[in-house]
Amino acid sequence: MATEKHELIQLDKLPIYIELHQYQNESEVAPHWHQSIELSFTMRGQIDHFIFDGVNHHTHAGDILVVNTQAVHSVRSVARRPNDLMLTLLFPYPLILKVFPEMDQYLFEIKPLEELSVAQIAQYHHLQDLLSKITTIKLANGRQFQSLELIILSYQVLEILLKSFLKLRDNASQLSSNLVITGHLRTALDYIHKHYFEPFSLQDVADSCHLAKQYLQRIFRKNMGVTLGIYIKNYRSQRAYQELCNTSHTLTAIAMNNGFSGVRSLNRAMVANYEQTSMEIRKSYSAPHQSD
Repeated sequence: MATEKHELIQLDKLPIYIELHQYQNESEVAPHWHQSIELSFTMRGQIDHFIFDGVNHHTHAGDILVVNTQAVHSVRSVARRPNDLMLTLLFPYPLILKVFPEMDQYLFEIKPLEELSVAQIAQYHHLQDLLSKITTIKLANGRQFQSLELIILSYQVLEILLKSFLKLRDNASQLSSNLVITGHLRTALDYIHKHYFEPFSLQDVADSCHLAKQYLQRIFRKNMGVTLGIYIKNYRSQRAYQELCNTSHTLTAIAMNNGFSGVRSLNRAMVANYEQTSMEIRKSYSAPHQSD
């Protein structure tokens, strides 16, 4: 299962990060956030689960999503569709502030097509055309003036977003509040990622954040799209999945290495997340293994 971390941004000669994603197997981007504004364009195929602001989006070809600064988001595609093609643009927040210094008072909002105004629908279709051109140019490696074309088109995308899809924030403290919540979530995730292989309780996670357990559970579910308990189970499952596919460790060792009580609980997690038992996953990837 592929894992990507958009927060590790490489500008690579361009002021805007541009990346294509072709999901040929089950793929997942774990919940994360960054300062940049993220635009996702589904060129072909679909994204099964793109979660942000507590909403689970299911995209199809032509769909455009925008994730605002510091918003927690995650992606999961579960079907195997070799023709799927998605485009990601990351606009650095300092760049946006340079061209629009009042950005802290606003956020981007692209509503479902049926809820857009006539003018916005026209601009939405213009965005689709621009993003399709960016995708085509990005696929043409070595094309003359490729970087120049990508820069020009990306700035045109940003211009449309700023002119047609801005929304005033509910209050002046909203962004500051989001930053505080993001800090709590970062602490909770750091604890889980450092201790997933050993037993711990939800109270232990809350204590690491210096928060009441109920409050942490509430903000976690609202911002991450899943409960704290489910996230822990899913993270352990992801780590175990990687170990199943890439090592020759026994199933018992893998279970112990990833916080499961035994092979039986490991299998339950694998079936729940991947619809296969541990042995079936291992056989499907032809990994060498030892018998338990």
